[in-house]
Amino acid sequence: MSERAAHGGARRPRGFLAGVAFLTRIPVRVGIGETDVAASIAWFSVVGVLVGAVSGAVYVGARELWPSGLAAVLAVGASVALTGAFHEDGLGDTADAFGAVSTGRDPGPVLKDPRLGTFGVVALVGGLGLRVAGVAALTPRAGLLALIAAHALARGVSAAVLVSAPSVASGLGSTYAGLAPRWRGWVACGVGIVVATVCLGPAGPIASVAAGLAAWALSSWAARALGGVSGDVLGAIEQVGEILALLVAVAAIARGFAGPLA
Repeated sequence: MSERAAHGGARRPRGFLAGVAFLTRIPVRVGIGETDVAASIAWFSVVGVLVGAVSGAVYVGARELWPSGLAAVLAVGASVALTGAFHEDGLGDTADAFGAVSTGRDPGPVLKDPRLGTFGVVALVGGLGLRVAGVAALTPRAGLLALIAAHALARGVSAAVLVSAPSVASGLGSTYAGLAPRWRGWVACGVGIVVATVCLGPAGPIASVAAGLAAWALSSWAARALGGVSGDVLGAIEQVGEILALLVAVAAIARGFAGPLA
């Protein structure tokens, strides 16, 4: 094996580990360099599969002991704990920025303020409520598959936005976008779509289109109102993608085209 191939082989798992370190609170005991940061974007959906599988396993286990509503709270709570509420924080901040823009105020100070405003609280409560209700409406098997699909697809779509939409001048989103070639984000998006299709069957492409349209709408608004897509906006895109995937999964079962969810 050539030296170049050996380094490439070592970089691939390091890219995954960098993605785990960035998107979760799982301790990663290796040094992460700029090359690993750039490589990690292609692994965003795979990290999403990991988070979704943990959340889904909690749901399956909790359903053996408690009703679906309580099990769904525990499952969603597990994913929040595993990620350190990373994406939820972005959703709340983005909602507050939206509130500021809609009332004619400067969104800059709002985004820098660590406190949540009314719009942020409403967005967080609404988002968590929709996720819990969506999971609770599913059987243990369907819940496991839908959570894996939702987390993988949402992170894949956010990765595609990260490398393709204009980013704000500073922040983590800008740092990642500057380091990574565009194809890495689209690889992550493709993996997310494949995972969603495998897990949701015919509902997978529908969920992918819904998440993609929502991501386009949010990134377009951010470009106009905020001057570009920030890390907070990427978090909001991820959260909306999760919600839409779960809603599509529930609708698919209700309408009789459940596929693997049955």
